[in-house]
Amino acid sequence: MREIEQIKQAIKTGLPLIYLWYGEDRFLIQEAVQILKNSYLENDPSGSGIEVLSAKSTQPVEIIERANTVSFFQGKLVIVEDIPYFQEGQGDSLNPYYEYFKNPNPGTCLLFLSESVHKGRKFYKAIDEAGVVLEFTPPKRAQDWQIWLDSELMARGKKMRPDVKAFFLEWAGHQSGVLSQELDKLVLYVGEREMIRAEDVKEMVPQTSEATVFELLDAVAARSSTVALQKLDQVLRQEHALKVLTLLVRQVRMLLGMHALRQKGGNVNDAPRILGIKPYEAQKLWKQSVKLNWEQLESAIRECLETEIGIKTGKGEANFLLELMVAKFCAL
Repeated sequence: MREIEQIKQAIKTGLPLIYLWYGEDRFLIQEAVQILKNSYLENDPSGSGIEVLSAKSTQPVEIIERANTVSFFQGKLVIVEDIPYFQEGQGDSLNPYYEYFKNPNPGTCLLFLSESVHKGRKFYKAIDEAGVVLEFTPPKRAQDWQIWLDSELMARGKKMRPDVKAFFLEWAGHQSGVLSQELDKLVLYVGEREMIRAEDVKEMVPQTSEATVFELLDAVAARSSTVALQKLDQVLRQEHALKVLTLLVRQVRMLLGMHALRQKGGNVNDAPRILGIKPYEAQKLWKQSVKLNWEQLESAIRECLETEIGIKTGKGEANFLLELMVAKFCAL
C-alpha cells in the first residue's frame, strides 16, 4: 500500500518522467496503473493521451517515438508492458532508451512494467538514475494485512469487527487480488448494511485449500478423525488428490522445521528467514507445532510417502488412500 500512496502523492506534486514498476503483487500493480490512468482521464476523458504498448512486439525506437509525441492535452502517459530488458543479449538494442533518459520529454510519463528485475543490468541502473523505481510487494506481517484490509473496507464503505477481519484473512488466504474480489462479492451480498459479519464470509467466500489443510491438521492433533475426514472431503472438492497430498506434505515439513527451530533455541521471528515463509504463516505454524510432537510428524511424513506411492502405482482409489492416511494420522 505504501507504493499506492507514493503514486497518489506524485500525481498531486508532479509525476516522474520515467517510472519502473515491478513486483510479485500483480493486483497492486494493476490498481496503481488504473489510478495513474484515471489521473490522465480527468483531463482527457477520451483517453487519447494514454498509450499501452507491449515491449515484446514494439521496438524501443518506436516506443521512444511515441514518448516524444506531443499531446494536445496536459500530458501523455506511455505504458510499456512485459519488458524483457533484464535478460542477457540485449546488445545495443536498448540504446534509444539510454539516449532518451538523458533528455526525456517533459510532457510524457514513460512507465515500464515488469514482474521481476535484475538490479545489476544496465537498463535497471539507467532508470534508477534517471527516474523512479517502485517495487510492489504484498503485506508480509499480520498487522500489515490488517492495515491493507482496513484500507480496502474503507474504500468500499464497509466495516468488520477485529475478530471478523482476522477470520476473513484466515479463511480466504493472503492474495490481495483474490481478497479484493471476495470483498466486492461481500459488498454486493450485504447491500446497504455497513457491517460485514463472519456468517457473510462463510456464506459467500470459499475457504482456501491451505486454510482447510491447516484445520485438518488441527483436527489430527485433537485426535478427531471425524472432523479431520470432513476437512479432507472439503479440500478434495477443491483440489486433486495429489495436490492435497502435496499441501499436507508441505505443512508437515514446515511443522518439523518449527520443532527443529525450537530445539535449537530459535523463536517464531527466525522462521520466515530460515524456512522461507511469510511472517503471518510462521505465527500460525509455530502455534500448531506445539500440538503435534516430533514422532507424530515423522510418522505422518512416512504415511504421506506410502500414500503417494500407492496413488501413483494404482494400489487404490486416490481419495480412499488419502482418507486411510488421515485416519492413521489421527491414531498416531
